[in-house]
Amino acid sequence: MKRKKVLALVLTGVVATSGVLAGCGSSNDAADSNKTQTTDTPDKEQVLNIAGYDFKTLDPSLVSDSESSSSLTNIYEGLMKEVDKDGKATVEPAGCEKYKLSDDKLTYTFHLRKDAKWTDGKPVTAQQYVYSWKRLINPKTGSDYMTLLAELNVKGAQDIIDAADAKKPTDDLVEKLGVEAKDDYTFVVHLEKPTPFFINAMSFDDLVPIREDKVKEQGDKFGSDPKTTVYNGPFTITEYQKGSKIVYTKNDKYWGAKDIKLQTCNGSIINETTTLVKMFEGGELDVTGASKDDLARLKQKAQNKECQYVQGVDTGAYFNYVNVTRPIVKNKKVRQALSLAVDRKEMLDVVYKRCIPSYGIAPEGISCGDKDYRKEVKESIKTDKEQAKKLMAEGLKEEGVEASKAKITMLFGPKTSISQSMGDYFQKLYKDAFGINLVLDYSPDSQSYFKKRQASDFDLCGGGWSADYNDVSSYFGVFLGANPNNNSKFKNAEYDKLVKDAASEQDNNKRMDMYKKAEEILVKDEAAVIPTYYGDINSFRKNYVKGFENPKFGGYYNLRTVYISGKTK
Repeated sequence: MKRKKVLALVLTGVVATSGVLAGCGSSNDAADSNKTQTTDTPDKEQVLNIAGYDFKTLDPSLVSDSESSSSLTNIYEGLMKEVDKDGKATVEPAGCEKYKLSDDKLTYTFHLRKDAKWTDGKPVTAQQYVYSWKRLINPKTGSDYMTLLAELNVKGAQDIIDAADAKKPTDDLVEKLGVEAKDDYTFVVHLEKPTPFFINAMSFDDLVPIREDKVKEQGDKFGSDPKTTVYNGPFTITEYQKGSKIVYTKNDKYWGAKDIKLQTCNGSIINETTTLVKMFEGGELDVTGASKDDLARLKQKAQNKECQYVQGVDTGAYFNYVNVTRPIVKNKKVRQALSLAVDRKEMLDVVYKRCIPSYGIAPEGISCGDKDYRKEVKESIKTDKEQAKKLMAEGLKEEGVEASKAKITMLFGPKTSISQSMGDYFQKLYKDAFGINLVLDYSPDSQSYFKKRQASDFDLCGGGWSADYNDVSSYFGVFLGANPNNNSKFKNAEYDKLVKDAASEQDNNKRMDMYKKAEEILVKDEAAVIPTYYGDINSFRKNYVKGFENPKFGGYYNLRTVYISGKTK
């Protein structure tokens, strides 16, 4: 879910800081880490210039996209935080000093920091976590993550989801949710079943504390204006111009402020990757990603020691969503044909000249217990153009539609050189393979894209999903029938049962087998999503940028460890 988040980079072409759209294979001149390790002396002036992102909202309960999450990661803090240890992502206490798990593994007790404050000086309390979690699952909030607490097996959460689905009252059930504030600094969570990945999920941005007084004071405007927002994280947003600029400034009231070196981060909101690369080469940006010819050129500069090049694995899985309720694509054979016709390697060579071809929904590097899910479970489909033609002919016949008259609309983000190249590729592919017409629908901006995608206003939709925490369940929960993030409107009872049972299964081999069967249903049998590629990190940084992180789970960057050293001499 941190990320956790719906991805649109394939659509906008933004590979600004992390290059998460990017990359295939390893490179001898690249560090296999997402963080530059250093102990250099910080400069007096601590200002970083990067690519920024518009946010849909700063309301943690309503954020479900990586662009908005990039802000949340830096301005709020929850119970745990993601940290990079020896190139591996793990979590450690942040808003809590320590936690304890009961012997029966059904109760987590978090002891909060007593020195944690909001920017208006008020303390961060356990009751604010209780309010936040109850607000997240309350159907009246309309959160895309309403089902998250049920997926984490929080006591009473599934009852709320079931009642909401049945159009029954939920107020009393929300009040009985298994969370409580023992006192101002003790937050307790009760689970229905032991949940092996629960603590990893506590770094997720949507689970941070929320001030009830601010929500009541601001009403529907809560989270819309950085000037009226109170922060408890390492940074605040001090300037924002939609589509132009976002500025993060160090929060001096943050409990760990003494360890935050960066004073200001200026984010330029630009969709076109080639423009960002030019700004990097011209000294206007300190960090960028790149693709195609830009990638090769910057890698050469890195070899010449003109900049740093960091290459690593990303958790983004990209696919084309299929709205299974729409004409033509509601036919399973049509969907299967659209997927089997795609030669992923060919597509990537045309569009990016990087990235990893995918035939599943979870990349390597994601845990299932003590194992790497993708290394253990092989992808279940492969390109088969002849079978695709056969299935498409059968499917169109069943729908009573001639190929020449078949029209399918595909939703994209803003039109850039990358998104146009992607659209052109699929348009030509489906015309040549099946004779059908693919209409390309480009959005004016990223937030317009997300709005249309969340409304499932498409036949096909280019996008993806990045895990919210380090467990493979984060990729499967999104396609549960009741999940608001299930943009394909896919509903399958067998799939739902497998995923829900796997969430609490203690035998890891059985758990992995459940996810394997669920993935086959989603990708192969029903073809509700069409896997396209897995991303990785190809990030270029000025030599004076130190400690820059591309979080595996969450937003596109975490500024708490960044500092500048050697820019001014």
